[in-house]
Amino acid sequence: MSESAAVNLKITIEHKNPAYTLDSPPDHTFTFEADMIDSSVHAWLALFANILAYEGFSEEMIMRAGCQLAFDEYRKPEIMRKVAVEYGLKLLEDSGSDD
Repeated sequence: MSESAAVNLKITIEHKNPAYTLDSPPDHTFTFEADMIDSSVHAWLALFANILAYEGFSEEMIMRAGCQLAFDEYRKPEIMRKVAVEYGLKLLEDSGSDD
């Protein structure tokens, strides 16, 4: 028996501009389609980072969101430590600092 899976992602974002001027974009629709079947978790997150950037989020805010996902208080501390070591970071509680 063979198994198959399909992961197709389609995101449509509509922008309405009630105060259209020559210096602002008109109403527009952005559609992104991708076959994500063979994509890694890194590719998925990069895709969503691009979508967030298109929506106007700064690179700093996107990075902060990534850190919040990785180091949320509800995550297992031992996994957070493993990830922190991989990226050359220390958790505050492991640094001996009260900051």
